[in-house]
Amino acid sequence: MMIAPVCLMITAAAATLSIHPGRSVFFFYETVTLSCAVPGSFSSWTVKRNTSTKSSVPCETWGQLNGSSCTIKGVYPSDSGVYWCESDSGECSNTINIRVATGVILQGPAVPLTEGDSVTLNCSYKEKYAKQSTSNFSAAFYRNGTFIGNKSEGRMSFIHVSKENEGFYKCEHPTKGRSPEIWLEVRARAPSTTAPPPPPPHPPPPLMSLPRLAYTIFLFMLFTGILILYISMCKS
Repeated sequence: MMIAPVCLMITAAAATLSIHPGRSVFFFYETVTLSCAVPGSFSSWTVKRNTSTKSSVPCETWGQLNGSSCTIKGVYPSDSGVYWCESDSGECSNTINIRVATGVILQGPAVPLTEGDSVTLNCSYKEKYAKQSTSNFSAAFYRNGTFIGNKSEGRMSFIHVSKENEGFYKCEHPTKGRSPEIWLEVRARAPSTTAPPPPPPHPPPPLMSLPRLAYTIFLFMLFTGILILYISMCKS
């Protein structure tokens, strides 16, 4: 079990650790790059890791440093561990767990998803010294130890993930065994801060109802007729 970093965790993350390729499980000898995104920070940040043998080791010891990024050219099981960005003042970013394996692996996102995101879990197989991996086989998928389905091309996709999809996933090759488990984390989507649009304005009330308007016109015409008749009689 890998030990989490011991440093000052900050509430408003000043740095974010990302990984390329964007997954948490790798085959032997793959190239992996970890990068610290540090918007508007005046601190110096570096990538560090804890493994089963050493703790809080900076990039210069195990990778190639390039600014705020660190690259491992050819990962090996000894590179399995917990990675994070740390500032010169002891602040920490998020953490990413990396595992290096051979045989069957399940490739999934290395960082938490948000409800509504799409994701594909890719079951792959590779011999230790093979140049390429393959997913061209029927793979069985499991969530929290329970069988959830077979996929003919070794891939299981979720169009819109929800908290119900969160859990430990693994896959199984028809003849080569099962992969290590990966953790799929799904976070609730933050509520929208946009104010709802104002309701449409109500039309102005009519100045006079139709029955009353008709009655008024009738009285006006009646009065006018009487007045004309009166004037005509007076002239006779």
